[in-house]
Amino acid sequence: MRYRIMYIMNVDWDWAKQRPHFMAQYLSRSHDVIVLYPFAWRRAHLARNDRGGVDLYPFFRLPFGGRFAFIGKLNVFLFRMMASVFLKWHRPDFIWISSPELSEYLPQRFSARLIYDCMDDILAFPRNAARRDLLGANEKKLINACSLVLCSSGNLRDKLIARAGYPEKYSIVHNAFEPSSFSGFSRNIGAREKKGRYVLGYVGTISSWLDSDALVKVVNAFPSVEIHMIGPVENLEIPLPQHWRIKFLGAVRHEDIQACVSGFDALIMPFKVTDLIQSVDPVKLYEYVFFDKPIISVRYTEIERFSDFVDFYTNHEELLAVLARYLDAGFMKKYSSEARARFVASNTWDQRVMGIEEKLNQLWTEDHAR
Repeated sequence: MRYRIMYIMNVDWDWAKQRPHFMAQYLSRSHDVIVLYPFAWRRAHLARNDRGGVDLYPFFRLPFGGRFAFIGKLNVFLFRMMASVFLKWHRPDFIWISSPELSEYLPQRFSARLIYDCMDDILAFPRNAARRDLLGANEKKLINACSLVLCSSGNLRDKLIARAGYPEKYSIVHNAFEPSSFSGFSRNIGAREKKGRYVLGYVGTISSWLDSDALVKVVNAFPSVEIHMIGPVENLEIPLPQHWRIKFLGAVRHEDIQACVSGFDALIMPFKVTDLIQSVDPVKLYEYVFFDKPIISVRYTEIERFSDFVDFYTNHEELLAVLARYLDAGFMKKYSSEARARFVASNTWDQRVMGIEEKLNQLWTEDHAR
């Protein structure tokens, strides 16, 4: 069955490529999808992501909408008008929404089924109490109105059920990755051939969840180690770790990431284990395995299933111990090429979207059986 889907994203299309981008692209292969996304005014830190096969429509929000109530209300009014036009034109079977922040932008009435794809615990992000209360209320209304709630992790599903109820509406759809989204590359000279210098790499959004203290301790403990950070800085006010061997390379096109990491000795995910992070199923871990490098990550329950591929640490002392072992043993990864191949084959976005399509077919059948 080919469906008409109005897909509303909460991030710019050129932001670091993540779950909403991949979902929209893969749904567009088999369905008539229009993607509405917020246009980010600060574009210097963005990369231009692939637009092939995706019908994209940016919507513009006036700045400072979160700071000034009248600007926020004006943004809601303007987007509701835009959404109404697209609803009448596209006549979607499903409206796909990626954040309760956008639910107040929808018109009051529409006939399409509503799908909420929840990839993060929106209430765990730092914000003032009034804004958190508003988002909590919007999230409950959204879940009440939804036909289906997709969650990227089990912890996230459990939180939403505790807050809003309706356990029958939820389905866990983990994140994934797509090997074909990376371009081919020529292997760079490895860091170990550069006069004894070793490079740890991080790929992803740089935000408040980054454990800056851990990174500084690493470079202070190991004079031969550099850390290269690839990705946009979410907020210019975020304090970044300061050390000449911690290098921020900015955002790059998703297709070019593999070439950028080819000379790294290992990849790292140095997060603070906050309430927010405990619900995250990180796309970067799937991609790290594909890149075929040793992987180091902070440990939390949701990602224990990566234990065959990742060297975990629970505190800074364990992190330094893992790195000391890497330096002694020559940066050997803990997984085989065969295990990597099996993982790659079973964790693609194509497979995830095929599972989602089965759920959409169920909803469609229920509607037309009445």
